[in-house]
Amino acid sequence: MTRAPQGLLVPVIIEGSAKSMIVDIGAPLSTIDPQVASELHLVTHRVRQGAMFTSRGQQFTEMANIRQLQIGTMHAADLKFLLYPARLSAGSDIAGLLGADFLRHYDIDLDFAARKLNLFSQNHCPGKVVYWRADAVAVVPMHVVDSGHIIVPLTLDGHAFSAVFDTGAFGTILTLEAAENYFGVKPGSPDTPQISDSAKGGAPYYKHVIRELTLEGIAIRNPAVYIRADLRRQGMSQWRETGTRVNSPDESGGETDLILGMNELQHLHIFVSYKEQKLYITTASNNASAKPADRPARSVEQKQIEQR
Repeated sequence: MTRAPQGLLVPVIIEGSAKSMIVDIGAPLSTIDPQVASELHLVTHRVRQGAMFTSRGQQFTEMANIRQLQIGTMHAADLKFLLYPARLSAGSDIAGLLGADFLRHYDIDLDFAARKLNLFSQNHCPGKVVYWRADAVAVVPMHVVDSGHIIVPLTLDGHAFSAVFDTGAFGTILTLEAAENYFGVKPGSPDTPQISDSAKGGAPYYKHVIRELTLEGIAIRNPAVYIRADLRRQGMSQWRETGTRVNSPDESGGETDLILGMNELQHLHIFVSYKEQKLYITTASNNASAKPADRPARSVEQKQIEQR
């Protein structure tokens, strides 16, 4: 796996051609770049039911048939991916996006220290998934909604949230309404500066550093939380532009105010068990610092990033 401005990339082979694809667990559906589809002479057809949009409001109108897809030593055949309405990158090396519709058929191992993505069969004994050396493991319950979004419980400075687990989001993103209600932040103040404008028609982002993000015994100290108005509550469907490119309503029974993204996830080693609906988490190094709930959580130092 490699990090790029477009997202988390893995090498693939499509129709015999070497490409890269974005791994986006937070995207409901897989997509393919229109130029790549044309270059590989993929058969496309119109989407005849429903209306689906990108996070920028662009409508999907076509699907592409992929005859052969290879990831590592694994092969898949006869896949249908949505044709993305715009280019995913300036070149043609990024072929598309692997979303939850594809990934949820496997258990997903995200080894950020080794920069490896492993796909496992779901046919295994419950709980027997942590194959790497770890002093302790945090087991986090997750709920998979109909769209494929993974919802996990966590706390920000002691406040409980249900968060979307999203490898397509650049960082942890909190709605402006929740930030004001729970933390009393004032957008534009010295401790919550604006870091993006709304020139492209979206809502601006603000950055605010909190004391601690806790996920079942693992604590991340001083993470930067990116704050943005919840566009769903303003009647806009394209409510986020975080890297997750296909958006759908939350079917978890309520609205989700938080997205858990890559700035925090990159410090961890995470095994996503769709069948068990659990996350198994240690720190990204071999010496895990996850601790049981009755012990103080050891911190994972948060690396600050510059907003691209």
